[in-house]
Amino acid sequence: MWTNRPAMPGLEVTRASSGADSNESAGLTASPSVQRGLPFGLDAANAQHMAWLTWGFMAFHLLMWTVLATLSHRAPPWDNVEQLVWQQSLEWGYYKHPPFPTWWVYGWTSLLGRSMWVTFFAAQLSVVLMQLFIWRIALLVTTPARAFVSVALSSLLIYHGVHGIMANHNTIQLMPVGLLLWLSLLAVRAQGQGEQGGQMQQLGRWILVGAAAALCLLSKYSALIWLAVIGAWMLQDARMRSWRAWGGVGLALLVCAALMLPHIDWLLREGSPGLAYADRAVHGQNDADDIDHWGRLFKFLVIQLGRVLPLLIGLGLLLAWLKRGEKSALGAGEASPPVLAESKSEWTFVLFMTLGPVLLTSLVGVAGVRLGSAWAATFFVMAGVLALYLLRHQKDKQQLVRKALWVCVGMELLLALGMVIGGAWGADRIGHAARSNFPAARLARKLDAVWAEHARTPLRVVIGETWLAGNVSVRSKTQPMVFIDADPQKSPWIKPHMVSDCGALLVIDRRDMANPLDPRVAALLEQAASTGTLTLPWTRRGNGPKLEVQWAVLEAKNPSACPL
Repeated sequence: MWTNRPAMPGLEVTRASSGADSNESAGLTASPSVQRGLPFGLDAANAQHMAWLTWGFMAFHLLMWTVLATLSHRAPPWDNVEQLVWQQSLEWGYYKHPPFPTWWVYGWTSLLGRSMWVTFFAAQLSVVLMQLFIWRIALLVTTPARAFVSVALSSLLIYHGVHGIMANHNTIQLMPVGLLLWLSLLAVRAQGQGEQGGQMQQLGRWILVGAAAALCLLSKYSALIWLAVIGAWMLQDARMRSWRAWGGVGLALLVCAALMLPHIDWLLREGSPGLAYADRAVHGQNDADDIDHWGRLFKFLVIQLGRVLPLLIGLGLLLAWLKRGEKSALGAGEASPPVLAESKSEWTFVLFMTLGPVLLTSLVGVAGVRLGSAWAATFFVMAGVLALYLLRHQKDKQQLVRKALWVCVGMELLLALGMVIGGAWGADRIGHAARSNFPAARLARKLDAVWAEHARTPLRVVIGETWLAGNVSVRSKTQPMVFIDADPQKSPWIKPHMVSDCGALLVIDRRDMANPLDPRVAALLEQAASTGTLTLPWTRRGNGPKLEVQWAVLEAKNPSACPL
């Protein structure tokens, strides 16, 4: 039996258990006044039309951010380069993070090429797939028209737009988090419906929940926050008050543990830096902020407010526009259509999944953990759904959808314009050396020429820190492997004797020479057959800052043993 819960007043709720079949008045022909304003004659009362509009909006989001990021950047963000370096071999873990985001980028670069734009596409595709799963959740708690609005509002979050081009573990975790939330809700709903003869189907749902949980953990360990919040929601839900229901949870945990075993084995290996990196992260040692945990907690909350601010602004503009329309309609004597009846609400789930992660993380911060602002990158995936509460009095779906579409498209374009201006073009205009205008292509061409002049074999290995060596690797005509900091633990794809057999190009940013070099890098520098310095403009302004790179060529001693 379903347990009826008090719903938020004014929010229409569909009755379809799958969410996709809620076809509210799908066969009705809307009056001309109802159809006014939406493109292509779409009808907000037609579920199929709203599905088309939602798919179209998600495609617009994916293409706009991918194309504009590619056009406005000469080099991708640091995290994108890191993924292009790590994907040189598929491992069960990398020296800082779990493996799934690297696998994800590897899959797309295998199909589309090891290029900068593919990292933007892979990152934003994770955002859009998350929106797809959240849309499916929205269809379970409200009408198709309002479900579209929730997706459109969600796109305004900084994490889903400006930061959505970053192919890091935060952005790529969005997709598995959205999948986990959707599957968890479906599994609990199935328990509440008490399906007859559907035991295997219910077990299958819990198995999928376990697989999604493992995927979240294999993306980033901050998924533990989500698992805790989902567990708390299940504890209070009346549909979970049976041993059979918790047996499903136990099955999900077993599946999750089984899928995590290879990564746990990697994590516990002697010398594995994964646990050490996680320990440094919770103690705030992975960044330069020298503030206590109270300062970090305050900074964490302020930054989250800033990253949610575009959604709040968009919601405010939408509310103001709708209010103005209501006054015009009342002045013209138009009657408001009735609000649909409500039933079987899942708004408790929405509240838990929107507010729970931030509240729990804040409590962890109060307890002494030094919070990192990026930890909350996935915490606002349900924010667009919760925002519908403030739109609960809007009864004209056509006007709601039309105005939400234009407000959110306009806001997205403004945010993207800000990214373009702040990218290579803007940095060049003010003569600023930034990652977005890093002269990666010119540097790689010049270093290819240096290698051709001083070496007799193709360039197979480049040695240096991730950003510099990674950019050289991606842009070089031979796309050599990167030996990060000459550290085998950071670069498991570099096998013993590979540097000696193949030779290598060592690259060092001259600014790094002010600090003592890593002993491994210094030892290789001393062995170099030839060295030199390369200087080139960082920006397109001739009188702008310069990039100075020290290079060193290590000759190949056994080229025949070098892998192709």
